[in-house]
Amino acid sequence: MPSGVVPGVLVVDDDEGIRQTLRLVLEDAGYTITEAASGGAALDALRASADPLLVLLDYLMPGMDGGGVLRLIAADAPLAARHAYVLITASPQMLPPELVRLTKRLAITVLPKPFDMDVLLRTVEVAISTISARTAANRPPPA
Repeated sequence: MPSGVVPGVLVVDDDEGIRQTLRLVLEDAGYTITEAASGGAALDALRASADPLLVLLDYLMPGMDGGGVLRLIAADAPLAARHAYVLITASPQMLPPELVRLTKRLAITVLPKPFDMDVLLRTVEVAISTISARTAANRPPPA
């Protein structure tokens, strides 16, 4: 369970059932969840959030998929640095090579489906710790 001030989690998936399941599991673990049903809605939420978010991003979605979202994020350094990303896909071995390079460059975890909820929770915990450490490092020293 998270302690202290914890970044929120943005769950991005076009499947309402998956979003709802992830919401229930993560809220039960103590996280604050918001949802987006599309890549465009995810980008809007990320741009609007002054606070860092952990983004659980589905790869295959109609319209703008997870890869399209990550390509736009990579082109926006403040957006890439403020948030952390986990790409969820049923076929990690089928990701295009340029997307694999992008996930490595941006230190994005790729979580294969189907996943065990304990693995998901550990992945979220590690990503949240990374965001928290980054945020603490960027805080000005106390006066």
